[in-house]
Amino acid sequence: MARSSDSPRSANAREQARKMQQEQERKQKLTSVLLRVGVVVVALAVVVGLTLFVLNRDDSGAAPSEGPAPAAANEQGGIVLTSSTELAEGDELGQIDASNVEDPESELPPGVAEREAGEVPHIIIYSDAYCIHCANFEAEHSAQMDEWLEEGLITLEYRSVSYLGSSTNYPARAANAFACMAEESPESYSGYVAQVTANRVNNDEMSNDQLTELASETFDADLGECIEDGTYRAFASYTTRHAQAAGIEGTPSVYVDEVSWADSERPFRELVEEHIEEYQSES
Repeated sequence: MARSSDSPRSANAREQARKMQQEQERKQKLTSVLLRVGVVVVALAVVVGLTLFVLNRDDSGAAPSEGPAPAAANEQGGIVLTSSTELAEGDELGQIDASNVEDPESELPPGVAEREAGEVPHIIIYSDAYCIHCANFEAEHSAQMDEWLEEGLITLEYRSVSYLGSSTNYPARAANAFACMAEESPESYSGYVAQVTANRVNNDEMSNDQLTELASETFDADLGECIEDGTYRAFASYTTRHAQAAGIEGTPSVYVDEVSWADSERPFRELVEEHIEEYQSES
């Protein structure tokens, strides 16, 4: 006997199939909505990320390898103070090329040497403006170093490097700002380096506007164009490359004549005063 297509069992099967189809369509719609929402969220995140990057970026891109050096710079990219407001003459570097730096042959960094009789002790500081230990060093010792400079008891050389990573290339920007100050207002170089470096103790990196504002308000120096244009960014790379070639692994790396402060395992002031006493005994 043939069975009717409208039997209870057949009707129940059709109802189950209808419900399954509705559930599948619901899931497909939900998946489609979630995918669209996900795409929108990712797109917004990318836009926000790029916006924040642009707003917070003070660097114009990769630093050039070739460019001018400040007049007071020496072959190692150092700038030497003979008093707290005076810089020694540089080596007339003119245009430099950071990609053309050769490794030194000496074991000690070039310029690190035993003091000659009758000469005042010479201090060399490799420093990175983003280095908290450099900030602590400046906060603790900058005033004393200025006193020694004013009394004619030392000469002091800064080699400002960009070793540490920063989303805005802060160490290189700060090193550029230091070179700008050495060129535009050398009498303020020591104070500016000390304040910018020590700033890291309680604050994060400074923007170009903040570097410019500090120079203007505290030292009456107009560095705006030099800082914003990155005039000495290649020079910052040049100094950094020389430091790396000389085997400088971290900052601050400090030398008093031929003696590494880190290797001496003595307080910095005590080490310098010993060299000063030796100098004074020869006078």
